[in-house]
Amino acid sequence: MSIERRETASGVSWRVRLHSGGRVVADKTFSTKRAAEAWERQQKEALHGGGFVPPSRSKKPVSEVAAAFLEARSGQVAPHTLRTDRDNLAALPAKFAARPIGSVSEADVLELLTELLDKGRAHSTVSRLRTTLSALWSWAVRQRLTPVNPVRGVRMPSGAVQAHEGAPLTAALLATVLEAQRERSPHGALITEFLSLAGLRWSELRALRVGDLQEVPFPGVRVLRAASDGYAEKAPKTARGRRTVPLVARAQEIARAWAAGKTPTDYLATSATGLQLRGTYFRRAVAWTTTAPDHTIHDLRHYCASSWLRAGVPINQVAA
Repeated sequence: MSIERRETASGVSWRVRLHSGGRVVADKTFSTKRAAEAWERQQKEALHGGGFVPPSRSKKPVSEVAAAFLEARSGQVAPHTLRTDRDNLAALPAKFAARPIGSVSEADVLELLTELLDKGRAHSTVSRLRTTLSALWSWAVRQRLTPVNPVRGVRMPSGAVQAHEGAPLTAALLATVLEAQRERSPHGALITEFLSLAGLRWSELRALRVGDLQEVPFPGVRVLRAASDGYAEKAPKTARGRRTVPLVARAQEIARAWAAGKTPTDYLATSATGLQLRGTYFRRAVAWTTTAPDHTIHDLRHYCASSWLRAGVPINQVAA
C-alpha cells in the first residue's frame, strides 16, 4: 500500500509514499486519511501527466526562488520591468518570502493581496505586485520547482477605494499651478502647460525630437519612442503607442519656441540648460510638491483627456 497508517504517542498519522520506476519519488505525512488520499491522487495525476515535481524541489523558500528568477530575467526584459520586479519582490512580507515555493496556495495569494490593500497600499501598486508574482510562479513551474501557478487563478481584490487627496485638477486649479510655477521657473511652467495640452506621458515628452513635429495634414507631434528617467530609449508603452497627437494653437506655439534654432534630431523639450529632461530636476525647479500638492505629473495627461472630452471630441478618438 502507498498509504500507511502510523500510530505514535502524539496520535494517528497517514504516510504517503509515491512510487515510480521502482523507487519512492515522494514521501509526505498527513494527520487525516482523506488529506493523504487527496494528495496521493494529485501527485499521481501530475506524475502521469508529466507535471510531477518532487516535493524536495518545492521546499525552496520563495525568497530563494525569487533571487534566481530575477537573475534569469536580467537581459530578457526591459531594465524598468526588472527594477519593478525587484522592488515588488523585495517588499514581500518576510513571513511570506520564507514560505516554501510549493506550499503557497491561491488562498495564500489572495490573503497577501488583501492584507496589503488593507494596510493602505494603492490598488495599482498591489496589482503590479500580483503581475510580478504571477511571472515568478510561471517561471518556477517551467523550472519544475512547483507544479502549479497559484497566482493565475486569483483575481485582484477590490480593496478600499482610495479617494484622491486633493481637489480634481480643473482648469482653474491648473491656472493657479501654472502661475505659481512661473514665479519659480518660467521654463518649467511651459513644460507643465504643454503636458496639460498634449496629454503625453513624461517618458514620451523626454524622447521627443524636433523632427517629430508636423504641420500637415494638421499641427501635431509624432510619438515614436519613450525614455523613462534613468533608462534607455524604447518603443512607447503600448502597441498603439506610436501615434500622432494633435496640438492646439497654444501647444503648437510652445513647441515652435522650443524647436527654434535646433536640428531635427535635437530633443524638443529640454531643461533650462539645454539637457534632456529629468523628472527630479524638473520637479525641483517648479517646486512641484508646493505648487501642485496632491497631484502627479501624470495627472496632466488625465486633465488633457478630460478637456478633449468636454470639448466634444469622441471618446474613441481620445482613446486613440
